[in-house]
Amino acid sequence: MLLVAALYCSTAAAQGLRRDVLLEDGWRTTAHNSDADAWKGFEATGFKDAQWAVVSVPHTWDKYEGYRQLKHGNRHGYAWYRKTLVIDPSYAGKQLFLWFEGVNSFATVWVNGKQVGSHAGGRTSFTIDITEAAQLGKLNTIAVKADHPGFIRTLPWVCGGCSEEQGFSEGSQPMGIFRPVHLVATDAVRVEPFGIHVWSDSAIKANGVSKGNLTAEIKNYSKQSHAVTVEAVITDSVNRKVFTWQQQVQLAAGETKTVQTATQVDKTVLWCPERPYLYKATVRVIEKGVVKDALDAKFGYRYVQWLTDAAGNKQLLLNGKPVFLNGTAEYEHLLGNSHAFTATEVYARAMQVKAAGFNAFRDAHQPHNLRYQQYWDSLGILWWPQFSAHIWFDLPEFAHNFKTLMRDWIRERWNSPSIILWGLENESTLPESFARECSDIIRDMDKTASTQRLITTCNGGTGTDWNVLQNWTGTYGGDPADYGSDLMKQGLVGEYGAWRSIDMHTEGCFDQKGPLSEDRMTQLMEMKVRLADSVKAFTTGHFHWLLYSHDNPGRVQPDEGYRYIDKVGPVNNKGLFTIWGEPTDAFYMYRANFTSPATQPMVYIVSHTWPERWLTPGVKSGITVYSNCDEVELFNDMEHQVSLGKRKRGGIGSHFQWDDVPVQYNVLYAQGYVNGKPVAQDHIVLLHLPKAPHFEALYKKSVNITQPAKGYYYRYRVNCGGADYTDVNGNEWIGDQSFLDGGRGLFVSQSWGNGFDGMTGMQASQRHSFDAVVNSKDWPLFQTCRYGRDSLYYNFWAAPGRYRIELYFTEPWYGTGGGMDCSKWRVFDVAVNGKTVIKNLDIWKEAGINTVVKKVVEVNVKDKEGISISFPGVQSSQAVIAAIAIAATNEQYLVPTMIPDDTWSRPDEWRRRNWLDKGDLQYADDSVRFHYIPSYLFGDEWVQTVSRDKQRVDAAAVLRLQKPADIYLAVDKRIDSLPSWMKQYQPVADSLVSDAHGGTVFRLLKKSTRLSTGGKYDLVNMPDSLWENGKAFRDEAEMYTVIVHYPSAYEKAEKIKRPVTTYLATDAVRQGKRLDSTIKGFTGKGYIPLRETTDTAAWKITVGVGDTYELRLRYRTGSNAQEPVWLTIRQADGTLMRHDKVFFAPADTKWKTFYTTTGTNINAGVYMIQLVPVKEGALFLDKLEVQ
Repeated sequence: MLLVAALYCSTAAAQGLRRDVLLEDGWRTTAHNSDADAWKGFEATGFKDAQWAVVSVPHTWDKYEGYRQLKHGNRHGYAWYRKTLVIDPSYAGKQLFLWFEGVNSFATVWVNGKQVGSHAGGRTSFTIDITEAAQLGKLNTIAVKADHPGFIRTLPWVCGGCSEEQGFSEGSQPMGIFRPVHLVATDAVRVEPFGIHVWSDSAIKANGVSKGNLTAEIKNYSKQSHAVTVEAVITDSVNRKVFTWQQQVQLAAGETKTVQTATQVDKTVLWCPERPYLYKATVRVIEKGVVKDALDAKFGYRYVQWLTDAAGNKQLLLNGKPVFLNGTAEYEHLLGNSHAFTATEVYARAMQVKAAGFNAFRDAHQPHNLRYQQYWDSLGILWWPQFSAHIWFDLPEFAHNFKTLMRDWIRERWNSPSIILWGLENESTLPESFARECSDIIRDMDKTASTQRLITTCNGGTGTDWNVLQNWTGTYGGDPADYGSDLMKQGLVGEYGAWRSIDMHTEGCFDQKGPLSEDRMTQLMEMKVRLADSVKAFTTGHFHWLLYSHDNPGRVQPDEGYRYIDKVGPVNNKGLFTIWGEPTDAFYMYRANFTSPATQPMVYIVSHTWPERWLTPGVKSGITVYSNCDEVELFNDMEHQVSLGKRKRGGIGSHFQWDDVPVQYNVLYAQGYVNGKPVAQDHIVLLHLPKAPHFEALYKKSVNITQPAKGYYYRYRVNCGGADYTDVNGNEWIGDQSFLDGGRGLFVSQSWGNGFDGMTGMQASQRHSFDAVVNSKDWPLFQTCRYGRDSLYYNFWAAPGRYRIELYFTEPWYGTGGGMDCSKWRVFDVAVNGKTVIKNLDIWKEAGINTVVKKVVEVNVKDKEGISISFPGVQSSQAVIAAIAIAATNEQYLVPTMIPDDTWSRPDEWRRRNWLDKGDLQYADDSVRFHYIPSYLFGDEWVQTVSRDKQRVDAAAVLRLQKPADIYLAVDKRIDSLPSWMKQYQPVADSLVSDAHGGTVFRLLKKSTRLSTGGKYDLVNMPDSLWENGKAFRDEAEMYTVIVHYPSAYEKAEKIKRPVTTYLATDAVRQGKRLDSTIKGFTGKGYIPLRETTDTAAWKITVGVGDTYELRLRYRTGSNAQEPVWLTIRQADGTLMRHDKVFFAPADTKWKTFYTTTGTNINAGVYMIQLVPVKEGALFLDKLEVQ
């Protein structure tokens, strides 16, 4: 039974009173971006849906659309779902319900062709009675339509790209059934969902008598009246009864009643973070001595006080003891699955919050999956749930839906002892009167609101108990050194954080104006942790922003990673984890400060993503280690022979640091001690320094895991996410390839990027760890991986027959530094030819981090079927795979018709390579390695030449391109003039660096013209010596490198400006007032005032291609109030394309931009855009932009 079912229905389920069936698998679904009637009649039982996709719920249709560097790329539209099931005849006499935990944005539900209900708003759950429509013992059809159009104006949760001020809404919204669905069977007289409410007043204390209250909502769904007994029982954690109460209740047909009683519990055990003790309230419905229904609700006794002393300092007391909040926040976003979290994903996120050492959590900024609250209650993590709208629409429907959904939000959560604040808004735009009305509703529903649970806005807004401010000093300006005093003044900081790009690193101390590196982020966060700790007796706490980076439509934020292939976006790249789930250095900084060395001893060397840090041995400074241990000793070898010294732990907000120490070798090994005993270890391997003494100790657990199976012939060996490689057995592994290259083997890998025009399949799908591999010497094979979800797969040509498939996995991210149980942080399935062959693979649980797990499956392949390896089910994080080998016992299976390998001809010493990466050997005959590579060239093809001493002056290389490509040359910067054949290359503003001679800089040259597909091109042709004009450096200059770069439209997407046509106020056809120029800051000769309902502004626009166009109107308002306007779009012949009411947000202090669209695709032609005020007001229009 699902966690939520266990949480709310455990007693009833145990007694056979309620049945809760999770409707997870076997849903069929399709979607359309704009046509709401594309599948009209789909609810009919006989509707043909065989061509629809088969999915599991939770599901969303907005998967990767928002990660293409488009300001408004997230998917909108309409989704249709169908599921058939037989309802057991034993359900006879039961009332049947469908419980939807979340459908976004508007849901309509049918059962067997009959509409049974609808719901507006996806973030709260809803229940529909389907008793009359369902058929017992027969096949039933459930049909759900999920409407998620753009620019919704009647719900509080709006996509950031649909906002009047793009990006202000923060985050996307899912499209579909993105949370679980249940079939629930109960008695006709039952306790309603979330119908139990238990709360306590101030008269509670540990081991004393605690008084409180309990209410229960009972409904009679039958057509007859019923006389029942309602019984309430409270039990402790070992199921002992501590309170019992009964009341007789008479219920008419269809009637709902709420019963209430005072409660009293002796010898109370109080709930607190150190001991999150939970009681259980069970409400039973008894009729004629028989229990008909029962429902449970867990809760805890605790008392919260928010105090302010005479000096104005705020303090939070829990059960009379001060608590300082070290919290984090979290969006429910996951690359490739939006907000559609499984129960395992929620568990993993909760455990990651705990692993980081946080004691508080803030929902950002909308109601989260119901499973979160179970973990906060049971783990002792204090909770600040939020119900945020960001944008206020002055519509009756908006206000009604807001209040209705808010009531649901409170009801679903009101029993959680972890809740200490109710977050009504974030960066609020709610009118004060409406915020006050909502606050009154919250106080009416929760009697502890405004006393124990303050009602808040955050960083703006009035009408609640407290406007909690954010503090972004050091990130957006201000002096972070003032953070301690700021925190005392503010009382609580709702957000603090910093930008960063994973893999980007910088030397030295915190530089507020420096690059947004991981080091800058950790230094700033550590400073704020230290300053906050210094004043924690005088304030209540702060919440870090945020656990995971989140997608952020409406903004330009491309820098989640340093490498171009990691630059998904727009993403709010401040997470301790990346959007694909990889922990950053800051995660370990928090662990070092807030976790216990007694239970979670850890040590982490900064940084595992910085192996190229030093080019040469020597005296080094600024070596940082994060650890919660008493002492850490740092070694320059693996056997503790070369010590760099031992350091003692400082206070909160400090780290272990080594300055002016001689680093001679390529291993740093840290040993953490508690009470003098070694308890935690970490090590990193550096790319450019001499091999450390005892380096072989890193191989002591290695086995020959790549040894070929006897009696098999191997057709394919693929290094997933990596380059060509020869293993310890002399076997060649082919580098990964995202397009068919017959000369290298008939296989191809695909990922989400392949589904979008102009994008590469490697985008946000490949990572490289430089950590030692525990059980294999084939490090280059297992340090790279591909990651993804159901869009990641490998296709291989294969003749009919039986094959052995060897799948190699490593856990690349979770578990570094020790002290963590990372089980369930990554769980996924593997399928071959559509059939799941590995279920719920948990690599960390099987082997830990950086350890190869080998799985072997055998499959029969049919004619023309081939072999496809995919990952159809990912329960948490991303699926990962490091290598694949395919073999057969019959050699004839392995001889396909090859595509002629005419793609490459070269001197024998030269090699065509793929997956350009730092640490690669630059030359085939030398130990020189790449140190720095420009971010956009990672993963490219390249030509590995030989060193200068062995280069033939008459060498030539010819390449046939399979896709259009740009050719780059990396030429030693010391060459003062170039040979004639390089004149067709132009310099670019970047360089490449190798470790030759302690660091050799190569200037980058780019071929003037992009090379097209198919033709043969001379990459290099040197009738004369390369050095003919560089004699001064003839003996020292390094050989050049050739790089073949396949560009994509995504590469500069954040800079691409699709054609924009601007129409000024003077271009408009106007009726009413003349142009005005009183308010300064307009663009042309004035602006259009719209004051009366007879005033109009109309622009005639011309568009050249059929598409949906964005309309941007620059405007001001005359007051701090919204201005409703009729927007009408007509073709030149008068055909109506769009006519509806839009709202311009208040803009009385500055010019703002209103964003909307044509509402649908329009063909090339002429159109009229007209705006007319709905009522008298003051709206001033400066210009219209059409894009």
